[in-house]
Amino acid sequence: MNKLIVLLMLLSSPVVAQTLEDPTRPSHFSSSTQQAVSGAKLVLEVEAIMRVGQQRRAVINGKVVSEGQSIQGATVKAIHPYSVDIVHELNGEWVEKTLWVAKSGNVKSNAAENY
Repeated sequence: MNKLIVLLMLLSSPVVAQTLEDPTRPSHFSSSTQQAVSGAKLVLEVEAIMRVGQQRRAVINGKVVSEGQSIQGATVKAIHPYSVDIVHELNGEWVEKTLWVAKSGNVKSNAAENY
């Protein structure tokens, strides 16, 4: 009887260990500030967005990209002041995602300004 109880306890532990989602979390926010693009293999993180003249550039996974360029199989569709729209292929379909800049610490909107 004791063995049966121990066995049932061991089998039920993975069910209890499920990750719970925060219902108050904004839909565009990720707790790790990373967005998975294509399964677990492709993770893109927007580190910064800058404006050079009339053109915006984004730093994604340490690489500077402009609109129309590709990074890890995803194409940058548009760069906004605080987000980047990308498109990528997932299971034979084109999917559009919005990646948001992590807003931790001080965010400088003008590189010429001091903190």
